[in-house]
Amino acid sequence: MSMPSISVIISTYNSEEWLRKVLEGYMYQDYENYEVIVADDGSKTETRELIESFQKKYTVPLRHIWHEDQGYRRQRILNDAITKSKYEYILFTDGDCIPRKDFVSVHAKFAEKGYFLSGGYCKLPMKTSEAISKEDIETGNCFNVKWLKQHDRLKGTQSLKLNSGPTVATILDLITPTNASFNNCNSSAFKEDLLAINGYDERMQYGGPDRELGERLENYGLKSKQIRHKAICLHLDHARGYKTKESLERNLAIRKDTKKSERFWTEHGIQKMPSISVIVSTYNQPEWLKKALWGFENQTEKDFEIVIADDGSTPDTLEMIETFKKNSPLKISHVWQEDKGFRKTMILNKAIQASKGEYIIFTDGDCIPKYDFVETHKKHRKPDCFLSAGYLKLPMELSNKITKEDIVSRDCFDPKWLVKQGLKRSFKINKLTSNETKEKFLNAITPTSPTWDGNNVSGWRRDILSVNGFDERMQYGGEDRELGERLMNKGIKPLQIRYSTVTIHLDHPRGYVTDDMIVKNKAIRKQTKKNKSIWTEYGIEKKEVV
Repeated sequence: MSMPSISVIISTYNSEEWLRKVLEGYMYQDYENYEVIVADDGSKTETRELIESFQKKYTVPLRHIWHEDQGYRRQRILNDAITKSKYEYILFTDGDCIPRKDFVSVHAKFAEKGYFLSGGYCKLPMKTSEAISKEDIETGNCFNVKWLKQHDRLKGTQSLKLNSGPTVATILDLITPTNASFNNCNSSAFKEDLLAINGYDERMQYGGPDRELGERLENYGLKSKQIRHKAICLHLDHARGYKTKESLERNLAIRKDTKKSERFWTEHGIQKMPSISVIVSTYNQPEWLKKALWGFENQTEKDFEIVIADDGSTPDTLEMIETFKKNSPLKISHVWQEDKGFRKTMILNKAIQASKGEYIIFTDGDCIPKYDFVETHKKHRKPDCFLSAGYLKLPMELSNKITKEDIVSRDCFDPKWLVKQGLKRSFKINKLTSNETKEKFLNAITPTSPTWDGNNVSGWRRDILSVNGFDERMQYGGEDRELGERLMNKGIKPLQIRYSTVTIHLDHPRGYVTDDMIVKNKAIRKQTKKNKSIWTEYGIEKKEVV
């Protein structure tokens, strides 16, 4: 790939003398296609004045992004800098790290899709840090091992980084026992990947917030590339009065959770909105919808929104929703369209547009979600995949029997309770009895293909939009499967979680179904498969009439 345009983000806080030396370093880079952004966590006026003095003599753009000093909020200002950066590739460093003249060009040279870069630094003692002058930076003396040793001690490992040529540096990067982690003083990644994981976790303070970001990048599917002995900066010494035992312990707990849950999205990052939207389709079934909403009130995962996609229900559905919202902690919005026959695909597209989450779960208003429904979809989501889950269909008599208490107590998800209430025993009841080992086994051996089935399926918003949502020509009969087939044509892989979490599917008549609908939908799906179609011209973005 060609060398990328780079946004260099430098974090700082009230360290004008060190920042001055760092900004001097970016005046003598051997790369031209970059900008410099100083991400300032609330420094005093002196920092702004320093930056303004450099802006007058910089040959590349130099910008200053600042927020008020309200304690250590470095991750927040870094997220702000990410969103305001102009270029496709971002190099992170600190205001106490002087870059070698090839610093930016090395990152540009090794930038590669599917990777982030982990560079190195040479940590200097205070005496040497103070001795470095503008001339030493311009001439490169401060990167000379002999010059550095004249001022103070220098560890052998640091000397190796500074003295290594390209071949030796490559060998050392291969054999170093140090992990290629994301270190904020010298790491880089593509902006689109940073946005895909929602940037830095703003709950974190000093002690590994950059490492946690790197761990989420790896969970997202990226690999790390070691350039520890190639991209070098000099780390100037300084005190860390903001370092506390509490912040370290809190950060370790967050990192532990990131690793355990294999999480790559933080809900405390750039986007301050629910990362998950649940879209619930409905049509004139307020009692069934109420039971579904009770199920969502009792989810183990609490951070999500619900968008009710209403295909023209009469006012009693709206009245039920409004009454429910007054006494519920759920974040519910109601998207409605006039009743002009079965137009479920159209209202689903409107609901997608109204939703805020980057990940969307779809279900129906006649389906009570198991208590781990949202948590399971969240846990299993992966890039470039959609999840295909299962349901357990109940007869009408049992559907009518289920009360709010049965949902809150989780009795309605207990096979023994269901059988006692009249449900016939079958192999399908295993969907409710699976432990983790059993569910993995059953998901692997089930002959049922993982498909996009609208009562229990989920996918990434960006993927759904990339195929233009649902085909609005389609009515009842495989309209959801067709969307899944276009996603698969695009390379989005379906993952089977049929036995991992289920919905209890309540019975109801389907008077809106006609043979013509089925025939038309089959013909559209046949064309989708034959042409390997990805995009529908009858989806969210409408075909222009010429």
